[in-house]
Amino acid sequence: MFIKCKNGLRKWLDSHTFSAVHGYVQIVTMFGWMILLHFTSACYVIYLLTGLCGYYCRGVCNQDKRGFFKKSERLHLVAASVFSLLMIAANYDIYRSMLKPIVASIIQISTVRSFHAHSSLVVFLLFLFCFPFLFLGGMYIAYFILKYVTEKVAAFSWTAVSRTSGAGRVFLITFGLLTVVHASVFWLSFYPGTLSGDSVVQITQALNNRYNNLHPVYHTLLIKFFLMIGLDVFNDINAGVALYSVFSVLFTSAVFAYGVVTLYQLHISKKIIVAVTAVYLVLPQHIFYSFTMWKDVIFSAFVLLFTVALFRYVEKVGHGSRLNRLMVLCGALGMCLFRGNGFIVLLLTIVAFAFLFRKRMRKMCVSLTAILVAAYIVTFPVLSAFRLEQPDFVELASVPIQQVARTLKYDNDLDDRQVELISHVADVDDLAAKYYPYLSNNLKFHIRDYGNQEYLQEHKLAFLALYIQLGLTHPKSYLIAWVDQTKGFWNAGYDHRRFIFYCEENELGIRQTVTSKGMNSAVHAWAKLFEYFELLKPFVSIGFHTWLLLLVCFLGYRKKDRLMVLLTVPCLAIVFSLLIGTPAFAEFRYAYALFCCLPFLAVAAFRKPSSKENIKNS
Repeated sequence: MFIKCKNGLRKWLDSHTFSAVHGYVQIVTMFGWMILLHFTSACYVIYLLTGLCGYYCRGVCNQDKRGFFKKSERLHLVAASVFSLLMIAANYDIYRSMLKPIVASIIQISTVRSFHAHSSLVVFLLFLFCFPFLFLGGMYIAYFILKYVTEKVAAFSWTAVSRTSGAGRVFLITFGLLTVVHASVFWLSFYPGTLSGDSVVQITQALNNRYNNLHPVYHTLLIKFFLMIGLDVFNDINAGVALYSVFSVLFTSAVFAYGVVTLYQLHISKKIIVAVTAVYLVLPQHIFYSFTMWKDVIFSAFVLLFTVALFRYVEKVGHGSRLNRLMVLCGALGMCLFRGNGFIVLLLTIVAFAFLFRKRMRKMCVSLTAILVAAYIVTFPVLSAFRLEQPDFVELASVPIQQVARTLKYDNDLDDRQVELISHVADVDDLAAKYYPYLSNNLKFHIRDYGNQEYLQEHKLAFLALYIQLGLTHPKSYLIAWVDQTKGFWNAGYDHRRFIFYCEENELGIRQTVTSKGMNSAVHAWAKLFEYFELLKPFVSIGFHTWLLLLVCFLGYRKKDRLMVLLTVPCLAIVFSLLIGTPAFAEFRYAYALFCCLPFLAVAAFRKPSSKENIKNS
């Protein structure tokens, strides 16, 4: 009986009827996916472009009758299914908006006794229809995009052929062009730079010699170095801030030029090199961040330096491996010293390096491990010896605190023991009242103001047990809290602060001066264009860049290109660290490294993998 059913199913799958029905299902669900997501709170144009791209890829991909079910396609199906489920999770509020009028009409036509039965049935039927509709639509779109990329990649592949002649000239031209444009915007419109509240705090620490590692101490010391020059030589704190801004422009321009010249040395098409240079030159994030006093900018530049240098080291680009090795180690050290999650980034990269290359790159793995250990020592034991304050536990637990607070607010059924434990470190009612889905600052400040973090430190296991218990009894609340807190980093873009154009009000005498009002108006208009013009939003969308990064990683995996997979690990590790600990749901600067690295990675992804002889340990 089973064999007969199996043969019948196989015969039906091979039939023209199934092919026709399956084709109609694909078209209807893909189109429906784009229609239903029109109600999203995210950037709809990104969904629309993705859907249209899926339609195009469906039309040009090779489709046999059972190709969708072949064993070789399972990876495509799994990846596409995960993508579709995440898009449904990120847009759970669409269900709510659809249910409200239906439930309201049920209330009008139902008695109180029958209301719950009717409403539950309608909700179930709506879910039964909408969920597979959205799921299949998103899955088909992602599936055909992945299929197209893996089938057609050979047509766009290029072979890496290293050259050294003219590299210095290309570097200087690119570096000079970036520096002149970015420095001109800074000097004429934003002198002495742009400062947020965090920047002012770091300047105050540097002037008072009272540091804490909530903002990386080594970045604060870098700021202090330029401030002291400005005060000692020019007797002007604005000059010190301006010197830091000039350094930031020079450093970011040099790292961008390092990536461009690497592509030049690989004989990439001049058009592609010009396009990559243009991305770094004119996109507003690279212009404004080049002179913004944020640790995230320097950290992101170090991530790009590390990524490019690692590529050069493995591919043996340039005159020798020693300089490339030195650049890799400098990038690794900078990542660790200039942002807390740099340790996670380097650790995961070392693990990936050891797994992907095993013994072939043993020396580099050992060197990177030594950098990780050294950075840990100078960041924690050394700073602790100087009695410098480290980030508190609350800062590291933003997502779990959000999940617990949401449970308190919407599912407040904790027993007396659980309430008593929480009340040692926070007021339970205030914790629930101050919950905001997209930002954890209210909760962190409340716990700090409550002033009993010592109890939290001493009873970590008890709080961990409480966290797990609440998660097991209220998984829906935990999932929604996590989605709201992190979706800005993995879903289509959201309208959230990306740039700052000002100096935060302060009592230090730092004031911003506009020399050219015309330049100032032009660059403000340029930035606003990317904020409000829908077709330009993909260029500043964090989630869209995360999709592209995953696509690059997937492409490297399908091509069996270990190096390409490895090069995506630092940026993927940054995204991972944000998914478990971000304090804000779509803070652009936290993910700025993706925007720095993707222009280089997107080009490198289409290179033909090196032979085993080219990746032996040097």
